[in-house]
Amino acid sequence: MEERQNLPEEPPRNEWIGILLRTLVAVLVLGGGYYAAAQYLGGRIPNGTAVEGVDIGGQSPAAARDLLESKLEELATGEVVIDVEDDTFTIDPTTAGLSLDLDATLDGITGVSYDPQVMWGRITNDGGDLPLQVTVDRAALEQAVAEVAEEAAIEPRNGTVWFSLGEVRSTASEDGRELDTAATSDAVEAAWPQEHQVTGVAAPTSPELAQAEIERFVDEAAGPAIAGPVNVKVGEETSTISPNQIARLLTVHESPEHALSLELDGDGLLEIVSGQLEATAEAPLNASLALDDGTVVVTKARVGKVVDEDKLVAQFEEALTATGKDRTITVGTVEVKPSVTDADAENWDISQMATFRSAYPGGPSNADRTENIRVGLGHVNGTVVMPGDTFSLANTLAPITKERGYVEAGVISDGRLVKGIGGGLSQVSTTVLNTAWEAGLQLDEFHPHSYYIPRYPVGKEATIAVGILDNRWTNNTNTPVLIQTYLDGGEIVMTFWGDRQFSVQTITGPRSNIVTADEREDDSATCLPQSAQDGFDITVTRVLSRSGSEVSRQSYTTHYDASPEVVCTNPNAG
Repeated sequence: MEERQNLPEEPPRNEWIGILLRTLVAVLVLGGGYYAAAQYLGGRIPNGTAVEGVDIGGQSPAAARDLLESKLEELATGEVVIDVEDDTFTIDPTTAGLSLDLDATLDGITGVSYDPQVMWGRITNDGGDLPLQVTVDRAALEQAVAEVAEEAAIEPRNGTVWFSLGEVRSTASEDGRELDTAATSDAVEAAWPQEHQVTGVAAPTSPELAQAEIERFVDEAAGPAIAGPVNVKVGEETSTISPNQIARLLTVHESPEHALSLELDGDGLLEIVSGQLEATAEAPLNASLALDDGTVVVTKARVGKVVDEDKLVAQFEEALTATGKDRTITVGTVEVKPSVTDADAENWDISQMATFRSAYPGGPSNADRTENIRVGLGHVNGTVVMPGDTFSLANTLAPITKERGYVEAGVISDGRLVKGIGGGLSQVSTTVLNTAWEAGLQLDEFHPHSYYIPRYPVGKEATIAVGILDNRWTNNTNTPVLIQTYLDGGEIVMTFWGDRQFSVQTITGPRSNIVTADEREDDSATCLPQSAQDGFDITVTRVLSRSGSEVSRQSYTTHYDASPEVVCTNPNAG
């Protein structure tokens, strides 16, 4: 009998349907889990992801952003140090427009993917390091670096060359520095935020006067110029200019192109040479006026003979770069004509312009005061003021010293008479003023006393204080004016000789704003008695006329303080 093979039985139809349903359910379950896993992993940053060492793996972007913001705060806000050679400067990154861009850093790091490999990588440590993104406001950065540049800048320093005690001295020129704002901003931008210390890009700035020019000038010009004396031969005489004298005659000049050269004081050189060669040089003499035994005479002009300055300067400058015998030069002389000639003097019409007499207190008690007047008049007598020149009484009397012949006498100080050197010279000053007033000359400066002194013309008197108060007038005529003055009994007599141009009228106004003087007692041994003088204001007018027609009118208003009567009660008071 034939055997039958054992074959599996086919499941019945209903069983196939069950298997299919179970399989479908399993697929649906597994598929839903896969979907959920993909969704979950897509919203999380892959494990192993870090930004600047901060692990953000497995976190949501929002949580990662908060973590990075906290952990990287110091990195974002720490000062940036800029090194410029040996100096350091700082900028605030916030002010400089530097900021972290965390949104850009985390952009695209998450997202749903159903790729098994992507999903598996997000589960394992496959995230890696994310580059930290930053935002730079370039304008703000360059502004911050520009402020550093202002602090870091060093101005170049020009050296100097000068002469001292016959030697050449100098200081060196020094480079400055300047920070390159754009390049330094590039360096900061490239390094930040990983590096908070960068090297600034600085360049040297050159001084206008190069050190090489200083060294050339010292070696080729200044040094040789004072290496030895220069001899100047004029005729049979020789003037020797020492290195120290040469140094005083030289100044260092810097051109607009910053080249150095020597400048020679030609007038000073001529003065030294002429002073040493008195027999060779003779100054010209102008025609003028003089007193001859009390009589006014015209003095003759004289042609002068002086060293030829142009040739002297030219040859002297050449000798400054020479050595040995070439430092001796020979110069001739030239004639110098007077500026006021005898022909000019022939046109002068010299006569008495004005005379003024001023009475002064005499006697033994005023002997010192009288002596000062006599000495002062001696310095004024014979003075000649040429046309256009100005007479200064302070310069004529000065210095007011015992060596010049002055003694102590009463002077006015703060409205009181006190002892002082040169007391009484105000009487000389008042006499000068009134003579110039009556001569019709141009009055430039005069100062009345603080209180009125009855022996002087009211409103027409002048004190003097060398260095403080002067008495000046200008010769506004075409001829010289000579001052002749002397003592006659108890009066000063002063006459101006010249060519009078105007007739003079004086109008004295009434006294106003009168203040009555009081009385004081002084028991000091230095007390000087004085009489009371009321204070007041007064205006005096000078009218100048020519040929009956008024030419000018000038008014002078004077305020006099009240001066108390001083009674000296000390028996030893003077």
